[in-house]
Amino acid sequence: MLNLCSCLSWKFLVWNRMKKKVVWIMVCQSRANCTAESDNAILIRHARNGRIDSARKVFDEMPERTVSSWNAMITAYAQNGKLNDACYLFDIMPKRNVVSWNGMISGYVRNGRTEDARRLFDLMPERNAISWTSMITAYVRDRRIDDACDMFNRMPERNVISWTAMMEGYIQVGRIDDARQFFDRMPARDVVSWTSMINGYCRWGRMEEAHQLFEIMPGRNVVSWTVMVSGYAYNGNMEAAKELFGKMPEKNEVSWTAMITGYAQNGRIKDACQLFERLQHKSLIAYNAMITGYTQNGMVDDARWLFDGLSERDVVSWIAMLTGYAQSGRMEEALQLFEEMPEKTTECWTALIKGYTQHLSYNEAIKLFNQMQQAGIMPNQSTLVSILIAYASLAALQQGKQVHEHIIKMGFEPDCHVGSALITMYVKCGNIANAEHVFRRSPKKDSALWNAMISGFAQHGHCSDALQMFEKMQQAGVKPDQITFVGVLSACSHTGLADEGWQYFDSMGRDHDIRPTAKHYACMVDLLGRSGRLDKAEDLINSMPLEPDAAVWGALLSACRTHINVEIAERAAENLFWLEPCNTGTYILLSNIYAAAGRWTDVAKVRQMMKDRGLTKAPGSSWIEVNNKIHAFLGGDRSVRNKEDICNAGEFGWVD
Repeated sequence: MLNLCSCLSWKFLVWNRMKKKVVWIMVCQSRANCTAESDNAILIRHARNGRIDSARKVFDEMPERTVSSWNAMITAYAQNGKLNDACYLFDIMPKRNVVSWNGMISGYVRNGRTEDARRLFDLMPERNAISWTSMITAYVRDRRIDDACDMFNRMPERNVISWTAMMEGYIQVGRIDDARQFFDRMPARDVVSWTSMINGYCRWGRMEEAHQLFEIMPGRNVVSWTVMVSGYAYNGNMEAAKELFGKMPEKNEVSWTAMITGYAQNGRIKDACQLFERLQHKSLIAYNAMITGYTQNGMVDDARWLFDGLSERDVVSWIAMLTGYAQSGRMEEALQLFEEMPEKTTECWTALIKGYTQHLSYNEAIKLFNQMQQAGIMPNQSTLVSILIAYASLAALQQGKQVHEHIIKMGFEPDCHVGSALITMYVKCGNIANAEHVFRRSPKKDSALWNAMISGFAQHGHCSDALQMFEKMQQAGVKPDQITFVGVLSACSHTGLADEGWQYFDSMGRDHDIRPTAKHYACMVDLLGRSGRLDKAEDLINSMPLEPDAAVWGALLSACRTHINVEIAERAAENLFWLEPCNTGTYILLSNIYAAAGRWTDVAKVRQMMKDRGLTKAPGSSWIEVNNKIHAFLGGDRSVRNKEDICNAGEFGWVD
């Protein structure tokens, strides 16, 4: 009996210990899971604020990494443009799930690498609705609506998200009526579908239809109301926005921010400030909106005061302040702020590069772009546009070609902005054939792409090609805009087609509802001036419904130089002296006209006028690209490095 009791006691003890062990294992696993979840949350928070190095440190220090941990780190890299790091982790992760594949595909999509995304999509062992919708979103972003439709039609199961993504594609390319038809066909609609369609109407200025749809929308929420408020603000109707904002049954920080942003964008910065002060609980979103509002209205110092007072900043705060300095031309302060950034994302680099380009500091833009590449930061579409503008302005063909090769190599699908920038780069570098090649291979051609090609042909003297391109543009159903007609009128001017030019000029308002700007009048003055009709050119200026600018009077003065018309030249120069008193070009051109007419006393008067006003002619400048490096120099400057190599580069003579 004792032995039996002892045996039972021992078994009970063993069982009790086993239970404790199991419980202990479960507790350990639970703690490990909690720790992993906590680490993942910290990692994601760092990533969202652009602190990728901090996120990677958390990842590396994890005692145990789950699939979610790997997915979070891959997504963090992908969302911040570090695709090489994302790809490396994806390749070495021990186990993948559909979220892993979707994260990598979304990274490719986010960074413009649609073809890479498609290749990975085709390799997926299993797909879900997110996988399919990501590819639809990629094609929509690239304006490849036919490919998006094909992907949508192949989906085994569609949900309201995929329907809405496809509808958004039609909205993005301006096919609002097609989007509405698609919206009406949807088997089920949620608040996002309704709001997206309303936002589409707002985006394209069709506010009456947006309002009608908003009125019949079931279950309107704060987002729907905010979209309507933003729509009115975006289209310049702040009174309607204010009225609707006042009627909102519920407001959140986004609603308040929409109104603040609307006031700022419409130049009503005082109203924006007053509304900001009324906001009781100011979030970082509201502060960022106000910083952006200040910078948009040229109040950079006020923006900096608000920025410095922030207890916490995110990447949006830094970019808003950086953009403000860059847009106002305060590039030294912009660079200093850039150096202080805790984490430099693609958008940060792009903002500074764009600032240098906008203020004609092309060499600085190129230098920064090179540093960006050395840092392993992937450029986005906006970066590529800015750097291509810099290369185009310096006629740096070889470096521009390298960017083009980079776009192809990295699998970027150039959007219309990048495509038009490539065309402009090749045009300004004298390679019209490559410009045509880019144009032909572009899958989607919007007005910007057509305009770049029309202007390119006109600048290279291929004026008949420019006019033919204009006709093809209309046949393709692309609506010409103001920029289109600048190219068309320039083509007519270069070929002396005065009568045809008048016809195109008259058709702007009659057939296309486009009001001519000063640029169009300058083209017409140039056209008439080249054909010797100076009196008619001056009459056109005097009959302009808007104030003539320096370009208009400058075109007339240049024509006077060609035809030695002193009387009209003096009137044109008088207006230019008023508009641009410090432009030495006007004085020199008038002096040359006097000299050509043999009026040497007047030549002396103009030169004395320049001397009295402290004006001197700037020395001639030029640059040349040798071995992928751009060398700039001034006329008569013999201190340039590698002078002999530069002089011997092709048929090039030293500037004296």
